[in-house]
Amino acid sequence: MSGILGGIKSLFWNSEELRLRALFRVLATAGLLLLVVTLVLSIVGVVNSILGLPSIFPQVAAFSLVIVGLVALTWFIDRRRIRDVGLALDRQWGLDLLVGLGVGGLMVAVAVALLLVGGLATVSATYTVENPDFTFNAGSTAIGVFYGFLFFTVFATLEEVLVRGYLLVNIAEGIRQYSSTDRRAVVGAIALTAALFGLLHAANPGGTALSLVNIAVAGVFFGVAYAATDRLAFPIGAHVGWNFTVGSVFGLPVSGLRTDSALLAVEPDGPTLLTGGSFGPEGGVVMLVGLLAGIAVFVWWVHQQYGTLAIDERIAIPDLWVAEGDDS
Repeated sequence: MSGILGGIKSLFWNSEELRLRALFRVLATAGLLLLVVTLVLSIVGVVNSILGLPSIFPQVAAFSLVIVGLVALTWFIDRRRIRDVGLALDRQWGLDLLVGLGVGGLMVAVAVALLLVGGLATVSATYTVENPDFTFNAGSTAIGVFYGFLFFTVFATLEEVLVRGYLLVNIAEGIRQYSSTDRRAVVGAIALTAALFGLLHAANPGGTALSLVNIAVAGVFFGVAYAATDRLAFPIGAHVGWNFTVGSVFGLPVSGLRTDSALLAVEPDGPTLLTGGSFGPEGGVVMLVGLLAGIAVFVWWVHQQYGTLAIDERIAIPDLWVAEGDDS
């Protein structure tokens, strides 16, 4: 009987690492994260009802607290050190973040330039959107753009911590026992999380098969950026730079969603296949051209800073903390 119970326990519990196995870690974290989100929204709602803050601040506070909650759950359930999810802040982390921001903006600038030069879009004098999805009520364009930067920063950071920092790492660890090398496990995890990244945006307004593929390709880029640097800095920067430049600089939809403030008002009027239509440039061929420009700069940057472009297999190998008194 004890052997049977031990076998059942081993399905759920890794006795060598003293923690749940990958699938059950993810399920446990997902359940607890839902509780964290519910609690955070309740607290932020109460505080906001008392203080009456502009809508952007409760949103930023809520996303920030969820990020903290996810990292805390990763430490508690996964027994991971913070560097094991790409968040060990150092000088290189800061440099990668800044370059990533620039690359994200560059990718969008290339895509929009192609639209304008090709006569596939026009620039309007004023930016107006009926029923925007992200309403900041800033009172001025400059403040609205600043609020947009805050919003897109915390939202993109949450997505990267969740999809790349948490899921990619857990998937890589979960499949390494079935893979011939740890590096292949990481590559498999990059592919799976990229597909999930595309699916997470599939239901957005104006979504198409091409937009799903495009975002999945972007997910591969972000995953490789993480795996090649062992830091979430570059993918976070590129993700923030892309979303902010699309939505708050050029006034285009971000995965089908629009803000109420932008510096410019670019309106696509060409074929949806090329422009992305109501989904934004992420839904058109122009995104792939922008991605190529971003990938080129990323490859150059990695060679300058890291010497070579290679998948870091350590991502599939957990770097765990062990509490005092634990049997190791």
